[in-house]
Amino acid sequence: MSWFLLFFALAVCLYTWVNLAFLPRLVAPVQPDSLAICIPLRNEERNVQKLLDSLEPALTQGMHVYLYEDRSTDRTRELLIERIGQDDRFTIIDGLPLPEGWAGKVHACHQLAQRTTEDHLLFLDADVTLTPDAICRLYGTLQKERAVFLSGFPSFPVPTFLGKCLIPMQHVLIAQHLPIPFRKVKHPAFAAANGMVVLVERHAYDQVGGHESIQSALVDDLELCRTFKRHGLTTTLVEVASAVSCDMYATNEEVWQGFLKNVFRGMNDSYTVGLYFLFFYLMQASILPFFIMQPSWQMGGALTLLYLARFRIDAAARIRHVWWLHPLATILYVVLLASAMIRSFRKREITWKG
Repeated sequence: MSWFLLFFALAVCLYTWVNLAFLPRLVAPVQPDSLAICIPLRNEERNVQKLLDSLEPALTQGMHVYLYEDRSTDRTRELLIERIGQDDRFTIIDGLPLPEGWAGKVHACHQLAQRTTEDHLLFLDADVTLTPDAICRLYGTLQKERAVFLSGFPSFPVPTFLGKCLIPMQHVLIAQHLPIPFRKVKHPAFAAANGMVVLVERHAYDQVGGHESIQSALVDDLELCRTFKRHGLTTTLVEVASAVSCDMYATNEEVWQGFLKNVFRGMNDSYTVGLYFLFFYLMQASILPFFIMQPSWQMGGALTLLYLARFRIDAAARIRHVWWLHPLATILYVVLLASAMIRSFRKREITWKG
C-alpha cells in the first residue's frame, strides 16, 4: 500500500505542476473601446463599500458600471445610493420579482445584460475587489487568447476555519482535474469557469442566447461556458488571482451552505463523477494517517509530494499559510461532496439568499 500511495502522490504532484504551467497569466493592460461591468447585488451591505472602493480607480473611459439591486432586505440599496451620488459612471437597476423557472443570479445577470449596449460585458460578484489595472488586463488577455469568453478563479481571503479548508479547494480542483492545455477545446466537457469573474464579447453572448439560455441553472458559470462551447465558440480560463480577490463567505455556516449548493451540481449531478472525486480525495486524505500509523520513507515521500503539489497551487492562487491543512481539507471536501450527493438523491431543495 505504501508503494501505491507513493506513486499516486508522485502522479498527482507531477500533473499539478505541469498542468499549472499552461495556465495563462494576465497580460499588460489594454484599453477597451466600450465595456459594461455588470454586478448583481442581494443583501450585500457588508461588501458595497469595498466593492466601490476598488471599482472606482479601475474605471477608464468607455466603461460603465451597472448594479442590479435585487430587492435586498438589508441596507444594500441605501448604501449604493449614498456612495454613488451623481456619479454618471454608475447605473442602479431595480430588481424585479423572480419569474417562475429562473434561478435568481441568472435572472439578475439577464436583466443587467438587457440594459447594456457596450461591446463587452464583465460580470462580477459583489464580493470581489480589483486592482486598478484589473479590468484592462482582463480585456487584454481576452484579446491575446483570441477568445470570446474568459473566466478565472480569484485569490481568496480565508478568515474562517472552514474557509481555510474548503475555499482554496476550488483552485485544487482546477489544477488537479481540468486539463488546462486543452482549455480552448470547443467541447462542453472541457468547460471551466467561475461566475465571480466572467468577461464576454457582446456579439457572441447574444449569439448563444446569453443568460436567458440557462434560465434554471444553479451553477450558472459552468452552464454559460458550456453553452458557448456548444456553439463552437472559444472560451478560456486564465490566472486572475494577481488582480482579483473575492471575500466569499464571512462565517463557517456560509462556507458550508455556499459550497453545499453547487459542489455536486458542478458535476452535472453525475454520481459516477461524484464517486470518482470521492475516491480521488479519500486517497489523498489517507496518506497522512498512514504515515502516522506506519511511518516509512515511502509514506514520508508521498506526504511530501502531496504538500509540494498543494504548495504550487496556493502559490498560483495567491493564498498563503493554508497549504499544510490539505489532508484535513480533503477530508472535509469528501464529507461535503457526499452530503451534497445524498441531498441530491433525496431531491431536497437548494436555496441561497432567498
